[in-house]
Amino acid sequence: MFKSNENLATIGGSDRLSIECLKVSIESPVHMSVKLISTDFDGTLVGAHEGLEHFFELVKEQRKRHNVEWVINTGRNWESLVTEMHDRSFPILPDWLVLVEREVYKICRDHPVGDYDWNNCCEEVHTSLFNSVPDFWTSLTEFIVEQTSAETISEEHSPIAIRASNDDEADRIHHFIHGLLPSYPQLAMMRNSVYFRFAHEAYHKGSGLQRVQEHLEVGPEATMVIGDHYNDIPMLDSTCAHFIACPSNAIPQVRSHVKERGGICGHAA
Repeated sequence: MFKSNENLATIGGSDRLSIECLKVSIESPVHMSVKLISTDFDGTLVGAHEGLEHFFELVKEQRKRHNVEWVINTGRNWESLVTEMHDRSFPILPDWLVLVEREVYKICRDHPVGDYDWNNCCEEVHTSLFNSVPDFWTSLTEFIVEQTSAETISEEHSPIAIRASNDDEADRIHHFIHGLLPSYPQLAMMRNSVYFRFAHEAYHKGSGLQRVQEHLEVGPEATMVIGDHYNDIPMLDSTCAHFIACPSNAIPQVRSHVKERGGICGHAA
């Protein structure tokens, strides 16, 4: 079922509040059932000012004591992720990866090994969907070129990816795309900060995490999730995890989402 990608490289912030979320969720006697931790990367682990070393110690301890596994659930591809982990001197690797918000990999001997069945189906579904909505790409491109200062980015996983020039422009683009999507019911927008890409509605951080849960035979009742932005919302849900949290820098929409579901929100010191 798993197929190694020979082209993938190998490597030899969370702020204090993200770490506190993790400690409360894992170390509380009520929550000793946690067997899987899913963390976003940018804004949740990366961008940290303090606490990342403590996070790694917690993960190592929980692996040893309770066989807890850790998945990084990110919009980055492997090359970008591994470079950032290397530059930040990560002392440990995750056990699993959900890359570009949808592809699933298991780390084996420091190499990511793809879930061939899942990833192959994912690619086929997206190719078919993206080819079926030419009018969407035309309308979007016209809006970006004529009414914004944003850049369109060429990337492998989305016919059009977007980088807005600032948060206000990103919100305006978000609003425009949100108005288009009802006419394209299977198409979904993935946003993190000023970056946008597109995906099939069935493939996102939540469904990727659920695929990992299937392999491990771990349910939502034994899963902890931490995230901070729009693209994390699908995994910050009771269908994926009964223990959810967001760091102090999470956007208001994520903080409200987490609070409404009884999760933990970090607060600035």
